[in-house]
Amino acid sequence: MKKETEQLWASEKYTVMAKGYNFYTEVQVLMRDAQSTADYEKVTMLIAELKEKSFERRALCNTLEHVWGYFKKSAEEVDKEHFFSLLDTLRESDEEYYDEMPYEIHLFLKYLLQKYPSEYLSRSTFIKN
Repeated sequence: MKKETEQLWASEKYTVMAKGYNFYTEVQVLMRDAQSTADYEKVTMLIAELKEKSFERRALCNTLEHVWGYFKKSAEEVDKEHFFSLLDTLRESDEEYYDEMPYEIHLFLKYLLQKYPSEYLSRSTFIKN
């Protein structure tokens, strides 16, 4: 159960982070302290619950900046400019919550992942979904 929960957390952590950083830290602490099957089941259930929440704009922007770190050393300037233009548009939005990641930035993340592969990010539901 431990290994499965660790793999689940690895694939879901950016999605959870984009819902709210406080949610991310809550799961992180539970993972660190987990010892029993019941503890890991609690983490699994919490992740499932958090995935149902809306993205919070500020948390989403912070998560996108964090994910950008996987691309920044290899990305061409034009890709960097486009990414940060999309991020600025999101930051300036009047919307506080999103049921889904805005389509244009989600599509661009998929493009970045294809152009600049990252094995770790390729397992993340944040970009895949």
